[in-house]
Amino acid sequence: MQVALVGLGVMGKNLALNLIEKGMTLVAYDKNPDAGAELLSCAQSLGVEERLHIVSDLGDMVRRLEPPRSVLLLVPAGELVDAVCNELIEAGVSKGDIIVDCGNSNYKDGIARKLKYQNKFEFATMGISGGAEGARHGPAMMASGSEGGWERLVPWFEKVAASYNSESCFARVGQSASGHFVKMVHNGIEYALMQLIAEVYHLLRIGTGRSPKEVAEIFESWSEGELNSYLLSISRHILSLEDSNQTPLVDLIDNKVGAKGTGLWTAQNALELGIAVPSLVAAVQARHLTNTISTLAAKEMTYQAKETQKIDIDLEELKSAFYFASLLCYRQGLALIKGASRSHQWKVDLAKTLQTWRAGCIIRADYLDDIAKGVDFIDTLENEAKALRSITGQAIQTGLAFPVLASTQTYIATLSTPSNGHLVQAQRDYFGEHGIKTHSGETSHLTDLVDLPEKVR
Repeated sequence: MQVALVGLGVMGKNLALNLIEKGMTLVAYDKNPDAGAELLSCAQSLGVEERLHIVSDLGDMVRRLEPPRSVLLLVPAGELVDAVCNELIEAGVSKGDIIVDCGNSNYKDGIARKLKYQNKFEFATMGISGGAEGARHGPAMMASGSEGGWERLVPWFEKVAASYNSESCFARVGQSASGHFVKMVHNGIEYALMQLIAEVYHLLRIGTGRSPKEVAEIFESWSEGELNSYLLSISRHILSLEDSNQTPLVDLIDNKVGAKGTGLWTAQNALELGIAVPSLVAAVQARHLTNTISTLAAKEMTYQAKETQKIDIDLEELKSAFYFASLLCYRQGLALIKGASRSHQWKVDLAKTLQTWRAGCIIRADYLDDIAKGVDFIDTLENEAKALRSITGQAIQTGLAFPVLASTQTYIATLSTPSNGHLVQAQRDYFGEHGIKTHSGETSHLTDLVDLPEKVR
């Protein structure tokens, strides 16, 4: 089996090594010749260089591959993907060939490209998670589409992907460009979980006065049980690190947080689809807030420093609240995937989606089995729900910021307690005559129900 790979950056290089180490013959190209030389050197050190062919241009790549060809793209999202596709067309790819975009492209671009190139070649999409380490030793791979070329690639991707209980973390999760949508939501969940962990650290560090090492010890004890996850594990390790002067590493790091766009796309698409994912949106906004001082609106958004309060926290209650909040972050993401699948008729398989997240990816966690049990299981966690309510209230009393913690509590409370939407409906109809729906399901107006005096202006 031969496959071509375009783009030998960090992810491309490591996935290439993974592929050839598993037995695939690879034709690789990058516009930077040094990238190809580095990959060849790595392959030589592993003794697998006979399965690697570095080419100097895409024309040579296409000529070396016997049709039907399989080409993987690991290039930056956006215009570069189209530029490579057009170069491949000029180089001679044909309708029986499959081109798989493995980058972090917007799923809408994937839908457009499938139509754009349908008479030229098969265009498919696949999200890959796990960073450089995952790409090298076993990532999570979220593919999509029913293109004819997949049957050539599936056996190899099942080999190079991570595995969990002897099951591969590669799957074709649904139709069209749903693989990139699933990867986008994966990243949105990742944003929320990272921020949630940071908020728990913040509460323990500032709210209770513990040191980073003491918080690391708490995270370590949690990781030994049902809360074990990749993100909690790396957070524990980070908090245990000190420089040569025994200064905690976290105290040397600037507070501004960057982002590459997938979190923002998650928030935007949730709003467009009308599906509430407040924890995921709050995590995106939390990153934006750390950069407020650098924005044009800095003067309007910078306030005087305020004193905060110390509190005592029950660590078992905090553990329960964190577990429950984590489950709800995942459930919001799955609800968004399900809603998008229904809207776009993608037929996304949520069980397959969760299987791809079991190992190799950034949001892998031992409690994914609990998430798979669904809303009925969530409803049985009464003590955990009470813990989230209690911890959120105590956290806010400190005066510190807890956007994801508070948004998650708001999410579950809105969906499980009486809502206040009836008054908002009435307000909208009062000033805009947008209509109201009564408990009987009928659409009406306030004036149909009561005789209103002259409206307040």
